[in-house]
Amino acid sequence: MGALSAKTKWILFVCLIMATAVVIAVGAVRYADTKEVISRIAPDARRTAEAWSKGITKEEIKKVIQSKSRDSKAARKLEEHFNRLSRCEPQLTHGYIFGAELKNGTDTRFVAASTGLADAAEKKGLETGDFYTQPANIANVIEEMKKKKTTIISKPYSDDYGTWLTVVKPYLDENGEVFAYYGIDYDVKPYVNYQRKVLLMTGSILLVLLLAVIFLMM
Repeated sequence: MGALSAKTKWILFVCLIMATAVVIAVGAVRYADTKEVISRIAPDARRTAEAWSKGITKEEIKKVIQSKSRDSKAARKLEEHFNRLSRCEPQLTHGYIFGAELKNGTDTRFVAASTGLADAAEKKGLETGDFYTQPANIANVIEEMKKKKTTIISKPYSDDYGTWLTVVKPYLDENGEVFAYYGIDYDVKPYVNYQRKVLLMTGSILLVLLLAVIFLMM
C-alpha cells in the first residue's frame, strides 16, 4: 500500500467511509423495523386482552378460586374459554388467569389456562389454587397493574421458556381492589433474535471496514 499515491489513498478512504455509512444506515433501518413490529404487537395484545376478558366475570373467577379444583364446572368453563382463545388467536402463545396476591413479592395464585398450559402446569405439580412464582419483571408489572387498576403491557423479557411480551388486565372485587388478572403472552423471541443478529452483523462489518481503513492509511 505504500506505493499508492496520497490521492488514491484518499479516494479509497472516502469509499470506505461511504460504505460504512451505508452499512450503518441499513442496520439502523432493519433494527428500527424490528422494533416497530414489536411496538405494533403491544396494542394488538391489549385489544385482545380487553375483548376476550369481557367473556369472564369476576364471580366465575371467585368460584374457581374457592373450589381449588380444575374439575369444577366453573374451572372447566374457563379452561374452554382459553382453548377458544388459542384457536381464534393463533398469534399469541398463552392465555390465563392468575390471582393478584403477590405473596412474598412474586407469587400469584394459578386460576385457569388452556388445556395444554394447564396440563403442563399439572405435570410440574402446579394445581388450581397453588401459588406460582412469577419472573421479577412480571411481578413488577402486576404490582403496577394493582396500583393503577388498569391494563398494563410489559416490555419484552426472557425466562427459561422464551422471550415474551405480556399483557395483564385486572379484575376488581366489590371493594374496588384487584384480586385477579387476565393475562396473555406473545412470543417475541424471533423478533428479538433478529434485532441481535442485525446488531452483530452491523458491528462485524464496521469492524472489518475500520481495520481496512487503518491498513490503507499505513
